[in-house]
Amino acid sequence: MSHRLNASSTRAALAAAVLVAIPSMAQQPRPAAAPQPVNWALAVPETSFKGPKIRQDSTWKFRTPRIVGNSQAKEQLWGLFEYSFETKAYWTDNMTATFYVLLDAEEVIKKKEVPEDTPRFSFLQLALRYSDIPKGKDHKIAAVLLPVALERFGKPIGIGVEVTVGDTPVYVDDKNVDGVLLTALQKLAQSNPGGKLPKWWEYVNANATIQSRMTRRNDYLVDRSKTPFSVVAIDDYLMSK
Repeated sequence: MSHRLNASSTRAALAAAVLVAIPSMAQQPRPAAAPQPVNWALAVPETSFKGPKIRQDSTWKFRTPRIVGNSQAKEQLWGLFEYSFETKAYWTDNMTATFYVLLDAEEVIKKKEVPEDTPRFSFLQLALRYSDIPKGKDHKIAAVLLPVALERFGKPIGIGVEVTVGDTPVYVDDKNVDGVLLTALQKLAQSNPGGKLPKWWEYVNANATIQSRMTRRNDYLVDRSKTPFSVVAIDDYLMSK
């Protein structure tokens, strides 16, 4: 009799232990889901970018901004290549914008305002990196061409930018050309109908004829923050790292 009671007591104790354990097991935290990769095409949509138009001087050529204490006796002309865009990710980091400009000195050479051995073309390139970009519209980035470059090396015939987030391309402005560069790319398109045209800066750096008459002058293209424009609408522009 006592043996049966002991067996019944044992079974009851085991059942109670199981019942206690079930809620405890149910309350165990689930493993965290693996983070999903960011879709940069949505984070920085290509269609949201707005930039300068090379044939519209008013979109890229500006006089020195008026600042209190500056006599403005001589207002110089600058090249201001500004792009605005929207981001849809809550935060965007590790964004790089590489600006490209090609200058044509044909007019200043004809006027004999520079030495005769001055190369006709000047190629400029500037890479700027940005982080901590919050979700929102009207973010602005810009590179500035110094006034002396416009005076000595001529007007832009190619303006462009290439934007990446990490290693992912999110925007490119590579057909913004004029003058002899426009003519050359049109001829290339006609000789290769249906073919994909190279970015204009790729074409320039692969063309032996242009290369023989071109020099690189990267120091004349600078971040906006290093110019008088930095104090104008300062909160509208992203700060490069």
